[in-house]
Amino acid sequence: MKKAIIMCRVSTDEQAKGYSLDVQHEQLVKYCQRNNIEIVKKYREDHSAKNFDRPEFKKLMQYAKKHKNQIDYLLVTSWDRFSRNTTDSFVMLRMFGALSIEVQAIEQPIDFNVPESKALLAMNLVFPEIDNERRSIKIRSGIRGSLKAGRWCRKAPVGYKNSRDNQNKPLLVPSDKAKYIQYAFDEMISDKCQAEIRSDIQKMGLKISRNNLSNILRNPVYFGKIVVPTKDDEPQTLVEGVHEGIITEDTFYKVQEILKNRVKSRNRSQYNRQREELPLRGKLHCSRCKSKMTGSASRSQNGKRFFYYHCNSCRKERYNAIKLNDVFTSILSDFKFTKQSKLLYKEVLKSLALSDDKGQENKKQLLKEKLQQVVKRLESLQDLLVDGKIDHDAYDSAYSRYSSQKQEIKEQLENLNRHNSSFKQDFEKAYKVLDEFDTIYINTDIHGKQRLIGSIFPENIEFDGKKCRTTRINDVLRYILQIDKELGQKNKGQISKKLSLSHLVVPLGLEPRTL
Repeated sequence: MKKAIIMCRVSTDEQAKGYSLDVQHEQLVKYCQRNNIEIVKKYREDHSAKNFDRPEFKKLMQYAKKHKNQIDYLLVTSWDRFSRNTTDSFVMLRMFGALSIEVQAIEQPIDFNVPESKALLAMNLVFPEIDNERRSIKIRSGIRGSLKAGRWCRKAPVGYKNSRDNQNKPLLVPSDKAKYIQYAFDEMISDKCQAEIRSDIQKMGLKISRNNLSNILRNPVYFGKIVVPTKDDEPQTLVEGVHEGIITEDTFYKVQEILKNRVKSRNRSQYNRQREELPLRGKLHCSRCKSKMTGSASRSQNGKRFFYYHCNSCRKERYNAIKLNDVFTSILSDFKFTKQSKLLYKEVLKSLALSDDKGQENKKQLLKEKLQQVVKRLESLQDLLVDGKIDHDAYDSAYSRYSSQKQEIKEQLENLNRHNSSFKQDFEKAYKVLDEFDTIYINTDIHGKQRLIGSIFPENIEFDGKKCRTTRINDVLRYILQIDKELGQKNKGQISKKLSLSHLVVPLGLEPRTL
């Protein structure tokens, strides 16, 4: 008789929408009964599936490792119950495969003996992740909307506490720590340095870091304003908050002037991070002490300048910039993709484009209907005027209003058309990048190089003299490379001989039974 672990999962949001652990449990139990499968362990968790850092899942993994080769299946009702992170899902599937455990979703079964089924698996995994990201966008938009309305909807800053007004909307109210904030600003105006102010506040009973005090002294929230950060084409703005200020506006700007003058008095030269010879500066960390490495030039006896990356913390690592830059470029050159993975990537992009097109078409249709309605009202106005049912003043007022609405709707339609054109251009660029990583990197300027480095390597990069190491590469890139590995086109899934990844990647040579 086959043996299985069953796992039921919901998030807090899903519970609110009526999802049930009991329903999942019942479905899994009945499935095992029908298929003569023995359930050896059951796990139920109330946790988001954006990653595998989940308490119950960790217990499940420990149990699976302890009983290696003794369990046949890990069963879930659907793939979004397993995870909503596509790239990490493929890594985790390989890890279960190494333990001789096949992961299956009973509502979306996959035949892992058929290589083409990996594409279907990828689609089953990627759409829940897209749904997660869409929800995140809505949440961020909601937060931004609250900020524009003058409402602080995050954890209250020091000196305030989170509350609600009579309409149950978020509201900041001064807390018993407000006195420390007032003291800090007053003492700054009396020309006391930040170190002394921090020491005084700590003696008064509030532990505060040097960086936190500096941020407090520069935060407009304390005089009743809220900063709405830059987004896309919208510049950063300062809006009137609905909360009560702890200090006056005059006090705040006096302190800003003091801080500005103190910075000037230090007469420090500005540090320029942007050097064509040092594109990895800011991303490169010391492999010994893990501190951020910097870079600078040394002048030889004949006056020629040579650039180096070096650690100013432990002072034990120093690498020739040309050599390290060449190693990094060779890593990008190794990012080659099979025809299957590029086709799959294109299909995913198409599905996103179709989803976006459908939404845009619906908006356009609604706008066209509104435009027709406004045009009819303008025509009716003329008939009412001719028939003497309205006077000229009423006609002029209504005509002006409807004409403005007509122009506004036309502009919205033009914006939607421009958006569609831009989206299609971005689609083609995104697809072509797969074949041009190293070429784009070599030919772009320092700003482009650093953007590309940051997009491919979201975590820090280390160098040991021969190879680079990072804990994670871009999720989309890792996902595509993982698909290559699953389809058997890569030699043991190796990305580059000069790049090693974190422990999340299954060690080379460890091949799962079923994948």
